[in-house]
Amino acid sequence: MPVPYDDLPDLPPVARRFCRYAEVWTTSDPEATTFPSTERQKDLSRVLVDELRALGAADAEMDAWGYVTATLPAPPGSEGLPVVALVAHVDTSPDAPGQGVRPHVHEAYAGGAVAFPGAPDLVLDPERQPALREHVGEDLLTSDGTTLLGSDDKAGVAVIVQLAADLARAEEDARRRGERPAPRPTIRVLFTPDEEVGRGTEKLDLDRLGADVAYTLDGSGVDRLNVETFNAAEARLVIEGVGVHPGYAKGVMVNALRVAAAFVEALPRDEAPETTEGREGYLHPHTLSGTAERAELRVLLRDFTDDGMEAKRRLVRDLADRARRDWPGATVGLEIRESYRNMLSYIEETDRRVIDLALAAGRSLGVELELEPVRGGTDGARLSERGLPTPNVFTGGYDFHSRFEWNTVQNLERALAYTHALVQTWGREAAPTAPPRP
Repeated sequence: MPVPYDDLPDLPPVARRFCRYAEVWTTSDPEATTFPSTERQKDLSRVLVDELRALGAADAEMDAWGYVTATLPAPPGSEGLPVVALVAHVDTSPDAPGQGVRPHVHEAYAGGAVAFPGAPDLVLDPERQPALREHVGEDLLTSDGTTLLGSDDKAGVAVIVQLAADLARAEEDARRRGERPAPRPTIRVLFTPDEEVGRGTEKLDLDRLGADVAYTLDGSGVDRLNVETFNAAEARLVIEGVGVHPGYAKGVMVNALRVAAAFVEALPRDEAPETTEGREGYLHPHTLSGTAERAELRVLLRDFTDDGMEAKRRLVRDLADRARRDWPGATVGLEIRESYRNMLSYIEETDRRVIDLALAAGRSLGVELELEPVRGGTDGARLSERGLPTPNVFTGGYDFHSRFEWNTVQNLERALAYTHALVQTWGREAAPTAPPRP
């Protein structure tokens, strides 16, 4: 039977830290016009500032926008190495309930379906999520089933803070023994708000961050490195129909909801999220609201190539034109907003070492990391576009943005071990002088 995490005194520090952070309500709001979109995100950010200061990061602070930054200075003998930023986001997705998260541990998962203590109708089943079969014998982490878990991305937050704690302890122990601590670069810690609503780097001052390269710790699964993302945009259609009493509507009414439904039906079914995988793009109608008189439809456009993305923009424009022809009397407004671009080209143009040394860090642990394209977005896409090359590192979780979300204690420990190796690799193999920041 699953048990609340605080009933297990021997839970490893990174897992306990993650569970504590998961309990803080930090859901962002895609409809808000403020930044951050919800003030509650700062509740966790304030906790993180206090904890980082307690670990010796004297400059830890949260700015007016909710960004948390801190410096872990390089130890003596590591001068001149590049400054490496480690990044995670504090907000959780609005796609599933995020208030009142109660993390539970399913010790020594034996395989088969997993029940949620707070939602008997919800079942985590390897038939639906085959990755569960790879974690038999591990300690699963889930919510009680009434909320998401928050592994996206409080797992990344927990790994970074635990890394800071581990480094502070190890380097102090080395000094007490009269030894020089292991070389490593200066680390800039960055926790962002509003990543889940696509605004995580909107107010970020990169000059103030002062990093040469960066990694987001925001990936799913284990032993994976993400260096490509979708190109992403959102199409917003506003449909103005003609309203009238339905009893007298013949020849007069133009139902905006029917126009929107016809638009959705015309989208190719073989280019939907539920029918694509790997490097295949999609068009995803994700929000429809309104009345017979006025409706608003939002469609996500995703593709890994520029040509594929342009084809999707063209299709949406053509379907909007068709709606105008097929539904005379309706007004169909279309706006396509660009969200982010595939980050690989920016990384290769700026500093390829962020990929090469990340792969070398995996090899130091006997692991060949899988280069997996991200079928989603990360803060790293925007950061790379702005000149800070930022691949995305695994943190162990699965089934993000849902009540099925899960991770394992062992995956969190693996992500922490890899992050240690990443820092050590930069200390061991990076050139002593970093290239100038763009």
